[in-house]
Amino acid sequence: MRGAVLVWRVATARLWHNLPRLIVVNVLWLVASWPLLTLGATTLTAYAWLRRAVLEVEDERQEGASVPEEPYTSLPRFGRRLWWPGTGWAALNALLLFVLYADVELWKARPGTLTGTLTAVLGVYLAWFWLALQPFFLDALAEGVPLRRALTEAVSIVLAYPAYSHLCALPPLFLAGLGWWFTSLWPVVGVGALLLYWACVATGEPAPRRRPSLRDVL
Repeated sequence: MRGAVLVWRVATARLWHNLPRLIVVNVLWLVASWPLLTLGATTLTAYAWLRRAVLEVEDERQEGASVPEEPYTSLPRFGRRLWWPGTGWAALNALLLFVLYADVELWKARPGTLTGTLTAVLGVYLAWFWLALQPFFLDALAEGVPLRRALTEAVSIVLAYPAYSHLCALPPLFLAGLGWWFTSLWPVVGVGALLLYWACVATGEPAPRRRPSLRDVL
């Protein structure tokens, strides 16, 4: 619980501080993903670039290194490297949507029955679990881990830290609700905000270290 709350606070500060950058990335993402076939590669590219431009540069500067801002001109380089992993990620998401659609149709065919209820519950949790593993899945792909191994590692992290990963899936739902009421949110900044938040989740500490007390020192 503490780990999730800490990530929410850190992510909120970073989102606000990098708002202009998120708007630029969001607009570029919208243009590049317009053909739909490029949606997965564009999304993974935007994630990896934001992770580098915000989190990694910030960490290196805290260590005392003189690091320049990551230029937008490096986006094509990220895109070439992540084209096929991003496309595979999109294909898996499309497969999940098909499974959820079949689940809904099965529930409609058997309303009020035990089978229908169990099917609905299973479908809801499958969607929640998939949402919870997205930060870790994207992060592994951004680091060059093969698709199957990246998915396995993401599932392992969610199972190892269920409270952290499932609680961290709440803000994207809140963001989706805001996007429902404010339709201009997603075209302007929504995708960039979501990807940077997921980068904060993937690189955060599920179980923050407890500060040592005087008794521990003695």
